[in-house]
Amino acid sequence: MARPLKRRNICSLPESNRFGPLNTHRDPKETVRMTVDEYEAIRLIDLEGFTQEECAEQMGVARSTVQGIYLEARKKLAEVLVNGKLLFIEGGEYRLCEGSGTACGRACRRHRLGLCFATEKTVRPDPNTNERRTPMKIAIPVEENTLDAKVSSSFGRAAYFLIFDTQSDEARFIDNPAINSTGGAGILSAQTVVDAGADTLLTPRLGQNAADVIQDAGMQVFQSKEGTAKENIEACCAKTLKVLEEIHEGFHGHGNRE
Repeated sequence: MARPLKRRNICSLPESNRFGPLNTHRDPKETVRMTVDEYEAIRLIDLEGFTQEECAEQMGVARSTVQGIYLEARKKLAEVLVNGKLLFIEGGEYRLCEGSGTACGRACRRHRLGLCFATEKTVRPDPNTNERRTPMKIAIPVEENTLDAKVSSSFGRAAYFLIFDTQSDEARFIDNPAINSTGGAGILSAQTVVDAGADTLLTPRLGQNAADVIQDAGMQVFQSKEGTAKENIEACCAKTLKVLEEIHEGFHGHGNRE
């Protein structure tokens, strides 16, 4: 069964993500991969002195989840130290600090480095509700380069990606380089919207490989509804779309499926 997108709160990425012994000629293929959320658990508990309960609160997960992450991270560190393997820190299920400087907790590295408030987003009122909302750059797969186009049923094989800036109301359309790809369409499509600067994705479905790329970039993913791109943007801004939780395994053949 496909697993849902569950992201752990991460204050910042590690400044160095590769470590290893200096006095060996060991085959570099002998590596250990530690995920970014495992690294964060080590940082909070072993360096910052957090309890597992405090770590769980800051990362936004259950204590049992933190316990599992932490034990796995410690095992990987032991394997690196004892067996002299290379350590790579990359990937995982996480969401980077949003930059508000208010919800990060007392061990937020971005706040200490002065990055939170420097990257804080401007919040403007919603003209319909008079409530203040955070600007988004929304990506939507579409078959035509118009706001009235229907949302594409296939993320990886859509003809275009609409990138809509809710702060400036600017809409631009990007050709999907993966539309005729013989393989890896989901990954290439995901990287395209990430490179376009989108922070939110609206799509009816998503494959696991594409989800991993989107997830690593810290993007929000919502399930689009039947209708046009414009209608989905309005629904997203009104917070009526549901988080996309079911991720399918993807397809490895050719054709119009991702």
